[in-house]
Amino acid sequence: MTQEPSANTHPHDQHRDPLHAAALRGLAAEVAAHYGGELTQMRRANGYSNATWVGGGIAVRIAHTPVDMAREGALVRALPREVGHPEILGEGTAEGHGWIVTAEVRGQNLHEAWPTLTPAERRRAVHQLWARAQIVHDASPSLRQHVASHGGFVPASLGDATATAGRATVALGLSSAQQSRLHEVIEGYFRAAPLVEQPVNHGDLALMNALWDGEVVALLDFEFAVLGPVEIDLCRLVCEACVSEDGQRVDSEAGAAAVEIAACHMDPIHGRALIHGAAALDQLRDLDIWLARDRAEERVEDWRPSRLLTDLLDAEGGYLAPLLR
Repeated sequence: MTQEPSANTHPHDQHRDPLHAAALRGLAAEVAAHYGGELTQMRRANGYSNATWVGGGIAVRIAHTPVDMAREGALVRALPREVGHPEILGEGTAEGHGWIVTAEVRGQNLHEAWPTLTPAERRRAVHQLWARAQIVHDASPSLRQHVASHGGFVPASLGDATATAGRATVALGLSSAQQSRLHEVIEGYFRAAPLVEQPVNHGDLALMNALWDGEVVALLDFEFAVLGPVEIDLCRLVCEACVSEDGQRVDSEAGAAAVEIAACHMDPIHGRALIHGAAALDQLRDLDIWLARDRAEERVEDWRPSRLLTDLLDAEGGYLAPLLR
């Protein structure tokens, strides 16, 4: 049973077992010390699947679950310099938990900087974030050997996706019409995906995975990089720019920019099915993660991924409405 978090619990750990979080901090401290860092003097950065600390010239990222980061390390070393990813100083495992240490790059996490940016800066940031992702897409011939065809929110098969949809159906009490629509959207993605080009996608093209210093200076965290339709990255870009923290659609210059980018780069024939399916798979993955946490203080239907998933199943298509008409 998960213990209650203490008053000192970091917000990123509030739904995690405090003993596990403490053990992970201990492992991260050992890694940081090996590279001349002192974890207590470093700040905790954004991130959900990994815990990250930055300061003193280094950044330490360690996986919450026992996973190997060797594939990600190889991919990062092969990335074009223009992507801006920080130099890897070392990588390894500690009690099964993969870790990567990189050089600290000047800049603020884009998600943290976002509330302070002007509308024009946000619009520019969206364009620059996409430009960095495109560098990765264009380098696919030299990168694909380091990337799998599934991972992150992209399941290995339609069967896996259907199983995830089944869990969401039970948790949210979806109507028969919603269930039918969800399966239609997912099946549409898996039918169309093999028919289009399969570049290397970042796989988690979120604001928190970029650094801002008056402009986007780096694209970070390639743990979910995946071969697949470009709509995988496009759906995340649109969601980040068009949806608020609590899962509400917002009209903004940044959102308009993301929609323009998606409209330009979606596949002309299969793009609607692909971006709609990718977006649904994205929220299904997040809902699965939230279901695994102890969030008894909130109603399931009020969770952000629940709101976004049910909106995607309505007649307009939720935050993707401008692209599905």
